[in-house]
Amino acid sequence: MSLKSTVLYPALIAMLPAGAMAQGYAPGDRQQLFQGALPGADGTDIAIQRVTFPEGWSGQTHTHAGPVFVYVLDGAFEVEVEGREMQTLSAGDLVAEPQDVAMTARNATSAEPVTILLIQVSEEGRPLMELVDN
Repeated sequence: MSLKSTVLYPALIAMLPAGAMAQGYAPGDRQQLFQGALPGADGTDIAIQRVTFPEGWSGQTHTHAGPVFVYVLDGAFEVEVEGREMQTLSAGDLVAEPQDVAMTARNATSAEPVTILLIQVSEEGRPLMELVDN
């Protein structure tokens, strides 16, 4: 993702109406660890983030523009990828999410937050996530 997109993404999230945040658009508490060109792979970006989702959080159905790897640091995380059974992951578990396949993720508990390490590779300039109409 370009520097322009890196700066605009947080600003766009901040402009979402409060109702949209409650419906699953909220990106969680994100710490951007790295975002930029993937060395040796022209036209490809990599984003590495530490994300904490609150108790009971449930995201909307979406796709990713490239492969995503989710490593659970704390808590329990559920991932449902189209065509697969739901997976419940706990601290130390890793899941690979495929490119351009609809999926949903959520905090598996209503008692504690879940923290993940998110690693995503994508074509330069494509958004990290696109919502899917249900």
